[in-house]
Amino acid sequence: MLTFLRKSNLASVGVKVFGFYAASILIIVTVMGYLSYGKSAEIIETKVGGMALQNVHQLSKRIDTILAGYEDRSMLVLGNKEIQKQLSGKFRSELERIDTNNANTAFLANLVNSRNDMKNIYLLGERGASFRYSPRDSFPAFNPYAADFSNTTWYERIRKAEGGIVYFGIGPSLIRGAEPNAKPVFSFGRAERDIASGGEVIGVLLYEVEAAEITDLLSEIDYDGSGVNVLVDNDGAIVGDKDGLLGATRLGLPLANARQGLFGRMIDGEKKLVVYNRLETADWTLVGMLRGANLMKEARDIRWYMLMLGLACFTIGILLAVFIAASVHRPLHRMIRAMRRAKNGDFDVRIADKREDEFGYLFLHFNGMVSRIKELINELYVQKLLEQGLQLKMLGSQINAHFLYNTLDSVHWIARINKVDDISTMVFGLSKYLRLSLSEGRDEVNVDQIVQLIDSYIMIQKVRYRDKFAMHLHVEETLGEYKVLKSIFQPIVENAIYHGLEKKPGKGRLDVSFHREGGCLKFVVVDDGNGMQPDKLSELQQLLRSEAAIEGSHFALRNINAQIQIAYGMQYGIEIDSSCGQGTRVELTIPLVKGSSARQIS
Repeated sequence: MLTFLRKSNLASVGVKVFGFYAASILIIVTVMGYLSYGKSAEIIETKVGGMALQNVHQLSKRIDTILAGYEDRSMLVLGNKEIQKQLSGKFRSELERIDTNNANTAFLANLVNSRNDMKNIYLLGERGASFRYSPRDSFPAFNPYAADFSNTTWYERIRKAEGGIVYFGIGPSLIRGAEPNAKPVFSFGRAERDIASGGEVIGVLLYEVEAAEITDLLSEIDYDGSGVNVLVDNDGAIVGDKDGLLGATRLGLPLANARQGLFGRMIDGEKKLVVYNRLETADWTLVGMLRGANLMKEARDIRWYMLMLGLACFTIGILLAVFIAASVHRPLHRMIRAMRRAKNGDFDVRIADKREDEFGYLFLHFNGMVSRIKELINELYVQKLLEQGLQLKMLGSQINAHFLYNTLDSVHWIARINKVDDISTMVFGLSKYLRLSLSEGRDEVNVDQIVQLIDSYIMIQKVRYRDKFAMHLHVEETLGEYKVLKSIFQPIVENAIYHGLEKKPGKGRLDVSFHREGGCLKFVVVDDGNGMQPDKLSELQQLLRSEAAIEGSHFALRNINAQIQIAYGMQYGIEIDSSCGQGTRVELTIPLVKGSSARQIS
């Protein structure tokens, strides 16, 4: 390496190769390391965020199910006549009051005991009559509360909901407030309306259930200990968390109006990944917050790995650059000297160095190139002669084709002179058919030429079959200039005659139409021949959908269908429908193109 550096100057190719190679290695390793780290971090964040968003979505569904159960439970009390009588205090006698109290006690006992999570049911009357029922008490407690509940915010929210359920979330009891050693409860309520007096609000039903069912769900997914789930309302206040201690705390995150989403945010000086999903049963949003530091631990490991790998690759690259530059320096001079001699007209020059590397390949082919320059001149001259011969052959083939056309025209006129109309018609149709089908070797022709080709073919077949069938051809005028494959139409008409009309007793009908449907050309052939049995039709339809090569009686249709799909795409092709004894319908669909845009068919 030192020898190479001493003998080289800054303008030499070896030094330039070394410099470019070293710089390229450094740039490539740096860029690949940076992009790999960035992409890895993005993939990890997207993957973790997607999994977290899916977890939040599933958790939201389970919370929606719980809230829907609370709503169903509250509907059992709403509208109960005995409850309404209890709240309004309209008793005709003391006996009626006692009976009403007993009935409500039994009703609420059954309701509470049906679920063991109920803690309290409060029935607060507008006229001062109110009571509470709890599974911990043997009897309901009547009128133990002051009448100023109507001035509280939560009471007004229930009244304004017009009978709809109002969820207050997890927190202290709205009635008793924060009590020592008291667990948080989940509260919700409804307004009770007097059915008999036209819907007047006569009180409020407030439910308190144990919050464990929801807090357990919120703590069930903690994102490997790096995150937390909370429920927030439309104002951004937290209404539920796994401990039930963050009630009414502001989350302070801008949540979009979308049903769900994820974004990164700096919270308390730490980057966090936030995922959210809106609930269906309440105006709440379930928010999951994951610590970015824990999530990106794998990305940091990848970054250090890429850094060490980059340094190793760069070191190896420098050593390889020196070796490559030194190996390039010497043989280049020999190559330059030989090329100067060849430039001066010495085509006998040779490089006598049998190397097995790229320079050996260059030396070998340089020697061969110099020795074959004169031979290449001769070969180019011979090639030019062969091209001229090919042109003559092509001209001869055209002459032969014209000779065939002229001969058929002569036979046609001789038949007309001798009044042999059948021969005249068939020869004229055959001549016209051959001219159109050959089309000077073109694969694509206009729709107008296809119509003439089919007309010539039918002309020949009518002479053969006499009055066996009647032909009806319909072509939309706007389709004449569009380009189509010339070999896919006539075989379908031929199949209709041979397989549909030939064996039918009596005269048949053949309808052929070209029409536009959207951006496609529809070629439809309908005959009223014998048709096909259902099993044969099913077999043919299956073969048209298959990509395997087939042989036999269905080869023509399968071949046409394959040509269409190769030329235009798999969405085009042939559809066939048939009824036994009623006939067959074949529909061919290809795109409308005015240029030669079909792909080359092998």
